[in-house]
Amino acid sequence: MARLKTTIPPSGHNILIVDDDTTLVATLEQLLTQEGHQIYTANNGPEALQLCAQCEIHLILLDYFMPGMTGEDVIRELRLSNNQTQVMLQTGYSSDKPPRQMLRELDIQAYHDKSEGPEKLLVLIDGALKTYRHERALRISRDGLQYILEATPQLHRLQPLEDLMQGVLLQIQGLLGFSGAFVATISSSTKLEPDALGGLVATTQNDNIEIRVATGRFSNKTWHDIETLERDLVWQSLQSGKVKIDSVLALPLTFGSQVIGVVLVDCQLAPSADVALLEIFASQAAVAIENTKLYELATIDDLTRLAVRRHWSYLTENILHLSCRHAQPVSFLMLDIDHFKRLNDNYGHMAGDAVLKALGQLLTMQLRKSDLIGRYGGEEIIITLPHTDHQAALITAEKIRTAIESLSLGWQASQIRFSSSIGVCSLELTDWEHWSKLTVTHLRDLLIARADQALYAAKQAGRNRVVGKVIELAQLELV
Repeated sequence: MARLKTTIPPSGHNILIVDDDTTLVATLEQLLTQEGHQIYTANNGPEALQLCAQCEIHLILLDYFMPGMTGEDVIRELRLSNNQTQVMLQTGYSSDKPPRQMLRELDIQAYHDKSEGPEKLLVLIDGALKTYRHERALRISRDGLQYILEATPQLHRLQPLEDLMQGVLLQIQGLLGFSGAFVATISSSTKLEPDALGGLVATTQNDNIEIRVATGRFSNKTWHDIETLERDLVWQSLQSGKVKIDSVLALPLTFGSQVIGVVLVDCQLAPSADVALLEIFASQAAVAIENTKLYELATIDDLTRLAVRRHWSYLTENILHLSCRHAQPVSFLMLDIDHFKRLNDNYGHMAGDAVLKALGQLLTMQLRKSDLIGRYGGEEIIITLPHTDHQAALITAEKIRTAIESLSLGWQASQIRFSSSIGVCSLELTDWEHWSKLTVTHLRDLLIARADQALYAAKQAGRNRVVGKVIELAQLELV
């Protein structure tokens, strides 16, 4: 096998010359290298088949008559595993089969008489490579559309927004390989003038750009950390709503006429078919992101990022149903910030909001992903602990109380410190014969009431403490 380097712009095509005439091989190699093609050579059929298995060959110039394994033999063996590579048979013998017969009997794209000179050969090669590109584009479109059809349901299932955006990157990886990527979305929470951005790209409405999720070389980087070219491509894609390609690809997420974000991925210049498929997928991703945002507006408290009361109640009923079915304990924590009104009076309601936001972040970090945290009302937080008995719930509550007591929140020139009271109620039943007499709604309301009673007892005892109650089977029969 031989490779030739050339300064001519590469065509992007790999051509394999198979012939036992070494002089002819050298002549064709020089001719096709001047056309910008990457050339591979083989002197016999077995060597040619081995190269096809190792390399991505787009076109084979195959001698019809060779010792041992003829051109026909090579084609029949190749087609057992490869239908994409184009094949052009070459002959120098008038006794060979007529071209039309060869085209009918074998899966080849052209038949060339070596005596006809290089000009006709180049025309046939151009035609075969054009066919290869068209077939490849159709194959990519077919496979890509099938991939999108299979991936779209995963996008539209209910899931946290960050998980959805991570999924968007993983699905794009399935369509077009990349080493790194991030999703940038528009955040309207902060308005900044362009001159004050310090290199941060802004939209025409001066909205701040926020990197939501990232992979590869973009992981753990801020907007300021990425290169100017990459920021410019994101900016251009946001403004135009069009795909922008350089050393990276900026793919806009368009919902109707609004660009809601941009996906930036590492990639070389992609074929137009690839870009079209990415645009189709991006439109589906944008719809899924907007639907998830609407779902979060209805289910997630904007300040604390915890579940709103109605959503917490709905999910808790599902947890109770499973707990009853599998005879597993469940516990509720009712948490209240001590002297919250006094805190608002001393520092202002904006400071109170900052305290609630910090509390939501602390609870999310302290608890398991399977635990359900909801904002019950005002400064009251309610927590569902699946598969948790009373002793474990008391330990968890004390851990939370201690973490809150240790928290110091900077506010203007002050440091805000606060404490909490926590009521714990646990349902520990081993005899579930009475389950059919009750509903999960009854169980939920009973647990809330008992946790609230425990919280009141904690406040009456001096605040900044944990008080617990256990519900017995006899109490359930009273509901």
